[in-house]
Amino acid sequence: MNQLVFKPTNWSIARVERAGKRNKIMNRSRILRSIWLRPLISRVEIARQLGLDKSTVSTIVAELVDFGVVQEVAQGDASSQGGRRPVLLRTNNRYGNVLGLELQPDYYRAVLCDLEGGILGSISEEVEREGRPFDEYVFDIVRRVDSALHLHQRPLLGIGMGMGGLIDCANGIIHGSIPMEIAEEYDFSRQIARRLSVPAYAENDANACAWGELTFHRSRNIRDFVYVLVQIRRSGFGRHLYGGIGVGVGVVLNGTLYSGHASMAGEFRSVYWNEHSEGQFTLTDDEAARVGSDPEVRARLFSEIARNMALVVNVLNLDHVFFGGDVMAYADDFKAILHKEINRNWPYESEVSYNLQPSTFGENAVAYGAAGMLLDRLFTDQIFPLGDTRNRPAHVEMVDQLNEAMIQLGGE
Repeated sequence: MNQLVFKPTNWSIARVERAGKRNKIMNRSRILRSIWLRPLISRVEIARQLGLDKSTVSTIVAELVDFGVVQEVAQGDASSQGGRRPVLLRTNNRYGNVLGLELQPDYYRAVLCDLEGGILGSISEEVEREGRPFDEYVFDIVRRVDSALHLHQRPLLGIGMGMGGLIDCANGIIHGSIPMEIAEEYDFSRQIARRLSVPAYAENDANACAWGELTFHRSRNIRDFVYVLVQIRRSGFGRHLYGGIGVGVGVVLNGTLYSGHASMAGEFRSVYWNEHSEGQFTLTDDEAARVGSDPEVRARLFSEIARNMALVVNVLNLDHVFFGGDVMAYADDFKAILHKEINRNWPYESEVSYNLQPSTFGENAVAYGAAGMLLDRLFTDQIFPLGDTRNRPAHVEMVDQLNEAMIQLGGE
């Protein structure tokens, strides 16, 4: 009786090989992220966390060490059964840098970070948009930052940009931005990101702040929180449009930034707003302009923000509340009012269990958070830039492209 014998074809062999490569890339990405999330972790712990064979972890870690992105830095304690002490691992923070930018119509802030979030340099400078096209404005800022912070000292792995507006970060689309004067849908990916030699992403400024707390406190397991960004605009443009007061909210649930079904989560308007209101609150534009000088008006604003946030904090049972922006100048007052309203909104006799604190990163919160967002993407991406970043200085190509873009736009 004849038996059916399977003979592998070239197609089937290639398919198996492709599947094997995909699995290896995925495992490498998972292992690298585990090391980034938990510095000083051992190979044994990684294998246990990810459910991988120890030999698989050892092989991939050896490759990552050889590429220079992971370092063996210390030896841990031996197990209770004795044996060899495990070698501990961490990412090599000198492997490359990321740049975070906060973009405003009349100034910018920039923070250059290593792979573990250490700040290598920062700069803030007043630069007027002056009606220039948005891409020209952005390229000008990046060139200024390169000149000031010397991006060429280590390979630049990416740029994160935080700004006010409706921004779909995943798809690279800015649906609109009042401070950036973008009234129609703007293809950030095509107009800016693709013209650079490094990954570049745009994110809403409040979401960027939330990214900062999430990314750089990753070892503290802070998983459910809200970030309230309060900006008191001083430029004539900002005051003309919405009384100078802008509030955005970033929400993190179960360790992940919540973006909403249309990537527009976090947009804020007071529940007390009505058709007679101006801006986001019940304050008139004239009252909003006096927030910095009139304690009574300021207290009304803070109470209205706090009552809105109290509902969010209690309904979602969040464990942390961060706040930042220009409200930091009145941090004690704002914190006291926010705490009062959150507890007033709680329907039980016991106080609400949560932590309330100002932004960890002060005036650099948006720029720092944009860098954190970029880092999280890099350590989630299944194609982390390995090896060639040490031999191909991306900043050189990037600056050349910026110069060429500026010439095309009519710049110097």
